[in-house]
Amino acid sequence: MKKIKYSASLLLISFILSSCEVTYKKETLTQDLEKLVEKEAREKSKAYIVGKTLYLDIKVDGLSLPGDREVFYKALRKVQIADGDISRVVLSSNSDIKFMVVTAYDPAYTILFRVVQNIDDIKSYFYMRISRSDYESRSLIEMFGSSIHKIIRDKHDVSKEEFVGRIIATRLNAFQGAGVSVRYLDVRNKVLFLGVLETLGEKNVPLIEDFLKKQLSDYSKKYNTPFNSIEILDFKGRVGISVSLNY
Repeated sequence: MKKIKYSASLLLISFILSSCEVTYKKETLTQDLEKLVEKEAREKSKAYIVGKTLYLDIKVDGLSLPGDREVFYKALRKVQIADGDISRVVLSSNSDIKFMVVTAYDPAYTILFRVVQNIDDIKSYFYMRISRSDYESRSLIEMFGSSIHKIIRDKHDVSKEEFVGRIIATRLNAFQGAGVSVRYLDVRNKVLFLGVLETLGEKNVPLIEDFLKKQLSDYSKKYNTPFNSIEILDFKGRVGISVSLNY
């Protein structure tokens, strides 16, 4: 499967196209976003605002695996367009939106892609305060093949701590040397809790610890220390791995 990558340049173009004047008023933000997605991606969508988080749900034909690759990538392109649209609308509005969530899924509810972005990161990239690679490391892209309906129904106000925690969980899952799958659980008292989805092999623990220490250090600098330590819990709630900024 081709690597899925969201273009930072697409967001940059969206920002450039956004004028300094208010184009999308916060009172009609969701309706305006739905109209824009229907016009540009040619798909119906539904937008919601929860606190300072803007959600966009979009059902796309062809967004399933395995299947016709050409059809799949055309469907994925529609998701990219919708992702650019939500950024464009928020950047051109007088709203106080902080996080944007695009949730795309196929009609059979067998696969779901979710893109979560921090509006401040987009602005930092546009004003060249952060590099393209740094910006891309701050974008959260998740894929799910189960519990699709539950994920779609879950609409809550995303916090900075949750956002960073989910990024670290996703990066750990993509780290081939770890050989482990985890999910974000919670952040409490400056501690990020992740849950392991299978037995944690002892031989992989040192690699996972080193990886998490680096992630904890890097993202603490990027986001001004959203948490001080990370704990991975097994299916019984016991701590299997614990790393801290203090060592």
